[in-house]
Amino acid sequence: MFNRIVEYFKSEFGSFANGKAFVFLVCLGLASFLWFLNALEKHYTDHISVPVRYINIPKDKDLIGKLPDKFEITVDAFGYTLLQHKLSLAFSPIFLDVNELTNNNLESRYMSKFTISTNGHKEEFAKQISSEIEIINIRPDTINFYVSNVVEKLVKVHPVVSLDFDKEFILQKPPVAIPELVLVRGPEFILDTLKYIYTKPIVFKKLSHDVEKKAELVFLPELRSEVNEIKVQIGVEQFTEAKFELPLVILNQPDSLLIKTFPSKIKVTCRVGLSQYNKLNNSSFRAMTDYLSHSIVNSKLAVKLDKVPETVLTVDYFPKEVEYIIERK
Repeated sequence: MFNRIVEYFKSEFGSFANGKAFVFLVCLGLASFLWFLNALEKHYTDHISVPVRYINIPKDKDLIGKLPDKFEITVDAFGYTLLQHKLSLAFSPIFLDVNELTNNNLESRYMSKFTISTNGHKEEFAKQISSEIEIINIRPDTINFYVSNVVEKLVKVHPVVSLDFDKEFILQKPPVAIPELVLVRGPEFILDTLKYIYTKPIVFKKLSHDVEKKAELVFLPELRSEVNEIKVQIGVEQFTEAKFELPLVILNQPDSLLIKTFPSKIKVTCRVGLSQYNKLNNSSFRAMTDYLSHSIVNSKLAVKLDKVPETVLTVDYFPKEVEYIIERK
C-alpha cells in the first residue's frame, strides 16, 4: 500500500513539467474558492465574544460590583457577515449607556441596587454590532450592580516595608512616605471608614545609610487617585551602648517599716541610636519592686523596669531579684 502511494506522487510530480499538476492545482483552488463563497452565503448560528464599555455615569456617582467586561452572544447571520465581524469585533466594543438603562435614576439615588436585563436590549446591541446580525441570546442575561455617591478624601499613606540592617545600624525613625497624604476618590460608604492607603511591600537589605525608594500604592477596585506611586524614606544610624545605675524604688512600703534591699541599685544596659544617646539619663528609666509581693517562702523581691524610653532598641538589667531585710522605724 505504501509503495503504491509513493509511486502515485512520483508520477504526479514527474508530470509537473508537462502542466498536468499545475492544471490540477488551479482547478482544486478554484473549486475550493467557489465552495467557500457558496458557504458564506448561507445562514449560520454561532457564538461571538463582544467587549463592553460602560458610559454616561454621572461624575458624582460610581458603580460598585464586578461588572462583566465582555458578553457572550449567540447570533444568526450570513456566513460572510459572521466572518467580517469575527475579524473586527476585538476592536469594536458595545457601549452601554448606564444612566439611560437605569431610566436616569442615577442622579437622584444615594445608594441603590440596579438589575439590568441584557436580553431586553437585543435590538440596541444589534445596532452597534451590525444590522445584518440577529441576536438570539446574551450571556450574562442580567447585570447586577450598586450605585453610590462619590466623594474625595485625603488619606494617610502607610508604607509596608521589610527592613534588614547591617551590623551596628538601626532604624532612626519610622519610615516616611512622601507625600504622607493622597487625595482619593471613591464611594462615600468606603471612604468614610478608610484610614490608610498601603503600599506594595518593599524590601531593604543590609542598610547602613539613609535610603529612598519608590513604592506603588494599593487601592481597592472602587477607589481612584491621581497619585499611584510615592517615595519611602528610611533613616538609618549607628547604635551605641549606654549604661546606667538606678536607685531601686520600693512600692507599697508600710510607713511603720523600713525596707532595705541588697543591692540597693540596679544596673541597666541598653542599645540606642547615636542621635538619642545624649537624651538618655538615669531619670529615663525606673526600676521598681513591690513589697506586697514578698512571702515567707521566697526571701527575694522581683525587680522590674516599668519605665523605658521608646527610642531604646534593646534593654537589659541586673539583678532581676534582690534580697531584703525589714526593720521597724
